[in-house]
Amino acid sequence: MSATIFGRLGDTLGRKKLVIIGFLISGVVFFCHNFICDIRSLLFIRGFAGIGMGMIPGPLAALAWGSSIGVFTAFGSLGFAVASLLAGIMKNNLLIFTTSAFICLIGFALAFFIKEKPKKIAVPLFPYKVILKNLNVYLPYLVRHSAASAIWAIFPIYLVSLGAGKLWIGVIYGINPFMQFIFMLLLDRFKSSKLITVGLLASTLTFFGYAVAPNWQFVLVLQVVLGFSWANLYLGSMKYLLENNTEQATATGVLSSIFGLSGILGPLIGGLIAVLGLRVLLYFSTLVALSAFIIRIKGDRQLICQLRQSWK
Repeated sequence: MSATIFGRLGDTLGRKKLVIIGFLISGVVFFCHNFICDIRSLLFIRGFAGIGMGMIPGPLAALAWGSSIGVFTAFGSLGFAVASLLAGIMKNNLLIFTTSAFICLIGFALAFFIKEKPKKIAVPLFPYKVILKNLNVYLPYLVRHSAASAIWAIFPIYLVSLGAGKLWIGVIYGINPFMQFIFMLLLDRFKSSKLITVGLLASTLTFFGYAVAPNWQFVLVLQVVLGFSWANLYLGSMKYLLENNTEQATATGVLSSIFGLSGILGPLIGGLIAVLGLRVLLYFSTLVALSAFIIRIKGDRQLICQLRQSWK
């Protein structure tokens, strides 16, 4: 919710100020994690964390337009990889949350140095035209990432069932964002439409590989393919939205919201399917990812148009 709301405000009010405020709020809220004492305070603080972090992606992506979007998205993946490693090294919750808050304050300080050409764009309170215009990106993105989120909900358990220890589970998780970083730097020169299609196809192959994996060592190789698939899909989606929309912060903010929505739908559906078995869920996610690929290559003229007409 936050990403769409503040993405729109980035276009209507100015982008830099929202990025600055988002980092400041996030820094304060992350430090407040140290004071969580019960489920109520957990829900309250985590809610505000979502608001703070949701203020940043859309406006920041719009500000990055004009430079290399591949480098921009790659550094996001690199940050995820480094932060995961730091958290594993520090282990202590107080140290982790305090460090997270400190990093946000660094982002807050750096945001003041961002150069922005003042630009305000009129966007409706609910940006339905932006959503309809980019449905050929949003819909397959939602379907694919819902399939992925269903897997991530049970992935550590599945890796344990394949014989992986905690150290190797950490390594497996770390390979993905690191390979994303490498591939995003290499793929920036390709057209956005091709990147999205390749990303969806590679995702399908990766999820199928999980389902038939004979051991955890095989998953190490699949993580390289996963990094390739996400680099293609995310970079391609971002490039497409920034290239084809005047309301850049709104369009990319909606993409972040869809990312969050898939993180809700995927585990809910996946939890029900997993009752039938972990591999059953992996085969199910493979089919869902394949449907996203089909929607992308076949649905631009048929399904997408029908959805647009029914929405209107």
